[in-house]
Amino acid sequence: MAELYSDANNIELQCVACSNAICFSILDIGADARLDCRHCGKQYVFNEDLLAKIRRFEQLLQAVYNARDVLGAANVGIAFRDEEVKVPYRLLLTLLNTMLTLNIGGKETTFRFRVEPLSMIDKKELGKLA
Repeated sequence: MAELYSDANNIELQCVACSNAICFSILDIGADARLDCRHCGKQYVFNEDLLAKIRRFEQLLQAVYNARDVLGAANVGIAFRDEEVKVPYRLLLTLLNTMLTLNIGGKETTFRFRVEPLSMIDKKELGKLA
């Protein structure tokens, strides 16, 4: 996944205690499934279900990356009243943030994945998509 993600700290979580961003890799979560906020020391414990969801989401992102050669032919249709606009899927990848929002302890928690979408597109192709 090195081409899709930076090698470290590719996931961002906002600390519920101090509101600072905790940047981490799934690999940072050790066998005890704990992660500490480096700003305030708040500890987070990830259960197997949560870790499995994060891993599956990363696998989904990897699958999208692996399919980059066919994404030029894929579109997302946005219907508005009686019209539909087709937006090239690869263009969407350059404009949207990638986040996973999970219900943890009755509260919605957003994990932001730091994906480098422009690296997925040849800069010459970007002009063709616009």
